[in-house]
Formats: sequence, structure tokens, C-alpha cells
Amino acid sequence: MSRAPVSAWWKAQELLARRAHGSQELRRKLKERNYPEAEVEAAMGRLRNAGLLDDAAFARSLVEELFFRRGYGINAIVMRLRQKGLAPELCESAGKQFFCELDQTEIDTVITRLIERRRAHEEDRNRLFAWLKRRGFRSDEIIRALQSRTS
Repeated sequence: MSRAPVSAWWKAQELLARRAHGSQELRRKLKERNYPEAEVEAAMGRLRNAGLLDDAAFARSLVEELFFRRGYGINAIVMRLRQKGLAPELCESAGKQFFCELDQTEIDTVITRLIERRRAHEEDRNRLFAWLKRRGFRSDEIIRALQSRTS
């Protein structure tokens, strides 16, 4: 006995139930599963109308997670948002808005937590600086955090 094929609408809901997705990422996953283009677009429209698919909300949520849980700075966050297929202007605005609303001590706290985690095996300040830079933090943020640790 074979099961009836699952529609793109149901598959999209299943994917969204596991974790949030951006429109492009979800569209790509449905196409990879060989759903017809018309069915994918109908499902995407239905999800948007139901409020289940919102790129702006997804971007805000992802920015917060990448900063607080993963310890990434604005540059790395914007890059990761773009990798998810979000519009470049949405990536920039979501990142900038989030960091504008942050208190400077929150940024310092995240950088300090990263330094503490890395410090056990990394005493060279230049290497530490470069590592934090690769994580997307701005130079002024890194310098401030490093100076506050030595003063």
C-alpha cells in the first residue's frame, strides 16, 4: 500500500514546523523535492497570507540568535542572512536596526564571553583580534572590549 504524495503546502508547513525559513530557502527546498513550480508558488502565497512566512521577522529572529547565542558581529550576521537568500537590503536593515537598539554593554558582554572562551588557549592579542574580526565584529568594538579586560 503506497501513501498519497504530500502536497507542497503540507511539506512547507512541515519544514516550517521544524525551524523558521526565509522565502528563498523554503522555495529552494520545495523545488529540490520536485514539486511543480505552480504548486510551490501557490504554497508560498498561502503561507504568506496565513502569516507563516515573513522574511523580515525571520531576519530579526536570526540576527538575535546569531548575536546572542553564536557570538557573531554585524558583518558576519549580514553575510549569513544573505546566505539564507534574503534580500540584501533586508539583511543590511535588519542587522543595522538590531545593533542600533543594542546597549554598548551588551556588545561588550558578548565579546568578553568570546574572549574568555578563547583565552584559555589564545594569549596572543593580535590573533585574538583577528579571530574576533573574522567573527564579524568592528575594530572599535574589539579594541574597547580588549582594553576593558586589561584596565
